Amino acid sequence: MFVEIGGLIKKGLGQQVIKRFSKKKGVITVGVAKGRAKDLFDINEFGDAGETEILTIIVLEKSSNNLFDELYKFLQLDKKKQGVIYKYFTIHKVSFSK
Repeated sequence: MFVEIGGLIKKGLGQQVIKRFSKKKGVITVGVAKGRAKDLFDINEFGDAGETEILTIIVLEKSSNNLFDELYKFLQLDKKKQGVIYKYFTIHKVSFSK
């Protein structure tokens, strides 16, 4: 089974997350897309919205808690206002080509 770890993170952190997590055991895929968010960051480049990166990491369920904790520490979310992350329910239907 697989689990999605996702989040909205500060612009510029996505590539660092990809480099750090893409080769880790238990990680299936890491993806980052660009977007905008209101009230998430101190700097708002677009009036009341700021640039953000939308993070999606698909991981093996048995590795999900450790990888989530590692991502939290890597992003320093306990010290810096750099976004929010979440861990979603188990993905029951999925297919990947290898």
